[in-house]
Amino acid sequence: MPIPKYDAIYKWKKSGLICDDYNALYETYINTTECQHCQKEFTEKNRRCLDHDHETGLFRKIVCNRCNVSDSYIKYPNGFTEQDRKEYIQEYQRANKEQIKERKKEYYQANKEKFKEYNQANKEQSQEYNQEYYQANKEQIKEQIKEYQRANKERISAYKNQKIKCECGSIVCRSYIAKHKRTKKHSDYKLNNFV
Repeated sequence: MPIPKYDAIYKWKKSGLICDDYNALYETYINTTECQHCQKEFTEKNRRCLDHDHETGLFRKIVCNRCNVSDSYIKYPNGFTEQDRKEYIQEYQRANKEQIKERKKEYYQANKEKFKEYNQANKEQSQEYNQEYYQANKEQIKEQIKEYQRANKERISAYKNQKIKCECGSIVCRSYIAKHKRTKKHSDYKLNNFV
């Protein structure tokens, strides 16, 4: 149900929209059935918005609320390609890294039991899928790992050389911990403390 004419024009004027003929603009507004940028049909969730330049007050386009909020039609006037979408998502994720992390954490905490049930029910299926995926993409995965290691050589080295305290009290490099756990000192500690 479109907004009544009087309310719409009042709202537009209040927001700073400048137009020679508000009546004609309203007619265009209510008769536009899809976004003038992404061509998606207007629905209850994907509402129509009349967008204008907030500096000049001039009308721009009738777009869906998604395009209006993201300003994608201004950034990408010739269309929103798949590459543009990926770049936009990456940019958003970089800018909102902490918020996204926090939301994921909250969602996981709220649905912890469901995740456990799902993982138990699909454990074998998941393992099969992972094995199949690895076999089909073995070379690509190995190449990605090598690429990551080359790009993060110093960080990986610093992480491996980080000193950590073992449960037996010894301080060892992180990369040496597995070897250390096979030493006599560590074995004696486990024997004395867990028998």
